[in-house]
Amino acid sequence: MYSGKKILLVEDSHFIAAVVGDYLEKNGFEIDNVITGEEAVEKVYDNSAPDLILMDIELAGKMNGIEAAKIINNHKELPIIFLTANASDKIIDQIRNISAYGFIEKGMDNSALLVTIEMALKLHAVKVEIKEKESILNAVINSVQDGMIMTDDKGYVSLWNPAAVQLFGYTKDEILGKELHELTVSNDFENMNNNGTINSLFADKKVKELKIKHKDGQVFDAEVSISSLKINDKDYYVGIFRDISDRIKAREELEKLSVTDYLTNTYNRRFFVNRLEEEIERFKRTGRVFSIAMLDVDKFKTINDKYGHSVGDLVLQNITDFIKKRIRKADCLARWGGEEFIILLADTPIADAGVLLEDLRLGISKIKIPNIDEFTGSFGAVGYMYGDTADMMIQKADNMMYKAKTCGRNCIKYMI
Repeated sequence: MYSGKKILLVEDSHFIAAVVGDYLEKNGFEIDNVITGEEAVEKVYDNSAPDLILMDIELAGKMNGIEAAKIINNHKELPIIFLTANASDKIIDQIRNISAYGFIEKGMDNSALLVTIEMALKLHAVKVEIKEKESILNAVINSVQDGMIMTDDKGYVSLWNPAAVQLFGYTKDEILGKELHELTVSNDFENMNNNGTINSLFADKKVKELKIKHKDGQVFDAEVSISSLKINDKDYYVGIFRDISDRIKAREELEKLSVTDYLTNTYNRRFFVNRLEEEIERFKRTGRVFSIAMLDVDKFKTINDKYGHSVGDLVLQNITDFIKKRIRKADCLARWGGEEFIILLADTPIADAGVLLEDLRLGISKIKIPNIDEFTGSFGAVGYMYGDTADMMIQKADNMMYKAKTCGRNCIKYMI
C-alpha cells in the first residue's frame, strides 16, 4: 500500500525505533532511522528528504525535536508527526506553534500510528497540490499584461498584480485594503462607493470605459472588464484594467475626421445639418431661437484662376481662421462646399445677428495676404421660424446669400 514511501524516524531509543520501524516496514514503508535532531536536519539539507518525518521530541543531541522541526520547515515543507511520551499542555502548545501534522503518544496502538501517518501523507499531498495550483495561478496573474485587481463587495482591494502596479503607479503595500474608487475620476465609481457594490455599476454591461487617475495625477483612458464570484459566501469582484489611451485617441481622430473639412479644419456639411436639426429640437423644448448665415467668397474663381488653387486654399483658410476666432464656442462654423460656408448662431434671433455678421464682413475684407488682391464675402442670414425644417432654413439662407451677390456683393441680406 505504501510501497516506495520513505519515513525518517528520529528516535534515540533503540527499542522504540526497532518496534516502530519494524511495524512500518511491514506496512510497506522504507525506514531511515537517526537519533538526533542535527542528523535529521542534515538529511533534509542533503536533499535526501523523506516523504514524512516521525520525530521524537526528547532527543540525544543538543537539539530537541521541536527545534529540529522548525529548522526543517524553514528549508522544506515536509509532513512531521511528533512522537512523545509527554502530552502535557506545554508540549501541545509548542507543537501548535510550528507546522506539524499532529502527534502520537508513545505506547499507543500501532493502528492509530498508521492512520495518523496516512492522514498526514494525504493532507500533505493536498497542500502540495494547492501550493502548485497557487504557484501556477500566481504565475499567470503576474505574467498578465493587463492590470488585475480583486475587491470585496465594499470595494476594498485584495489582489493587485504587477501590471496593476505599472498601470496605476501604486505598489501592493500602498493599495491593498484601500477602496478602489479612489483611483478613478469617473462619477460611476463614486456612485459605486455610495451603494457599496461594483456589481450594480456593471449590471448593464461587463466591459466599461473609465477615466483612471495614475498615482502621479495623470489621467488616462482604461477599459475595465468586471467579473463577480462568491467565495465562502462572500462576494468578490475581479477587474481587468487595460490602458486604451491610444485606442481612444485614434477613435477621436477618426470621429473628428468624419465631421471635419480637411482643408479648413471646420465642420463639414453632414455635421452642420445634424447640429442644425438638434438646434431645432432644442427650440421645440425650450423656445430658444437661433439664426443661420450663409457666406460665399466673392469672385473666388477669379482668385483661383489668377493665383492658383493653392492660393485659393490659403484664402479659405484665412477666412475660416478669422471667423473661428470671432464667433462663440456655442456657435458652429462649417464648410458648405467650395467657397461657401455656413454659420449657426446659437441663442441669437435674427434681429441680434447683424452686429456680428457686419463685423465678419468687414473683417474678411481687411484680411491681408502678401501679393494677393483683397477679397470679400457675401452673406445671407435667416432666423428660425416655427415650423422650419433644416432644409428650409438652409434654402432660405442660400436665397438671401444669392440676393447679396446680385446686389453688388460684399454685403448682408436678411430674411426677417
